[in-house]
Amino acid sequence: MQAAFRARRIITLAGEGAAVSPGELDASLRAVDDAVLLEKDGVILGVEGYAVFRRRLSGSFPLHDLGPVCLAPALINAHCHLELSHLAGKTRLGEGFVPWLASLVSLARTVPDNAEECIGAALRCLKESGVGHCADVESRLPGLIGELALREWRETAGYPLTHFLELIGFSPPSAAEGEGVEQALRAGDWFSPASASLPVDVSERCALAGHALYSTAPEALQAAHAWCRRRGRVFSLHLAESPEEDECLRSGSGALRELLKGFQPSSFPERKGGPVEIAARLGLLDAFTLAVHCVHLTSRDRQTLAERKSAVCLCPRSNAAIGAGRARAREAAASGVLLCLGTDGLCSNSDLDMQSEMAAARDAYSLSARAVLRMASVNGAAALRLASLGSLEKGRAAVFSLLREEFAMELV
Repeated sequence: MQAAFRARRIITLAGEGAAVSPGELDASLRAVDDAVLLEKDGVILGVEGYAVFRRRLSGSFPLHDLGPVCLAPALINAHCHLELSHLAGKTRLGEGFVPWLASLVSLARTVPDNAEECIGAALRCLKESGVGHCADVESRLPGLIGELALREWRETAGYPLTHFLELIGFSPPSAAEGEGVEQALRAGDWFSPASASLPVDVSERCALAGHALYSTAPEALQAAHAWCRRRGRVFSLHLAESPEEDECLRSGSGALRELLKGFQPSSFPERKGGPVEIAARLGLLDAFTLAVHCVHLTSRDRQTLAERKSAVCLCPRSNAAIGAGRARAREAAASGVLLCLGTDGLCSNSDLDMQSEMAAARDAYSLSARAVLRMASVNGAAALRLASLGSLEKGRAAVFSLLREEFAMELV
């Protein structure tokens, strides 16, 4: 099947790779006014002016006139917790990182009867805001979430999720918990109980993730990272999110250490230092790594992330809601760090609307609309190694977003 989509303006970002400097983020946008996107069987054939289309192909391509809108590449939500969607409005926000985490730990122990309904609503919010792919961090429901996502994006080419199966804890799970775990995971030094429910038909869209340095054993993080490297998949890790995390790792004390005393081993921490320093020492930072949050970075941390080509996913509204602080995005970009965007989950955000997240990033980090659009499209695709997304050009997936008028006007 083939079709054509007409819009007042189509921003293509054609030919662009990841933008890893302020100049690249703020560069003029590749766009075509009064344009048509041509697609066949879910793949883009090209983007051209409407006048050209009328002369060449108007009789052979069904035309869908989208009206006076700005069409852009599909947005990439590079970090989300769909599994926790039922916690919307239930966690302690505005009181600091540790009170929020304490409430989350208490509430997240069980999966409620309405989990499917909550996840479905969250997925609809993602799609309606222009998201074409979401990196979902989960531990219990990959099968259900994948099924619901396919239902929501049923008319879209490609699979809309990366499933990051998250490892949490300091003791290996028992053999009984390993039944049904993919053989490749069981063959390693560590595996995630979450993967016990991993459907075979989505295993290729899955990767392993560590929760954080303060909540996951070092050997588990290393094994997960190595597992991802062997398969060419991205490894994800929450990193440098709060001052309490930094204090816990550097000194083994503070409010976070007190909260996790019964969870962390008595010898914790065995490796002292800041989060990025420890992650680098463990060999967790390279071009296959997506570090999430990175609110509290030193200039040396930014340099380390850039040198090792690790991508950073910023979640401005989540950080503000839990009082974790504000990332220094401009400094990170100036250091050459690849930046992308995520909404985090409804446990720390009011919604999963990526265009609202883009607006928040623009305001919080004093960035241009052009910069945050690139962070939410071409950079997100690069960070997650999504070869078919990020721009609207021949050979890419015919998945796009419609930018809201107030945001689109800033891109002119």
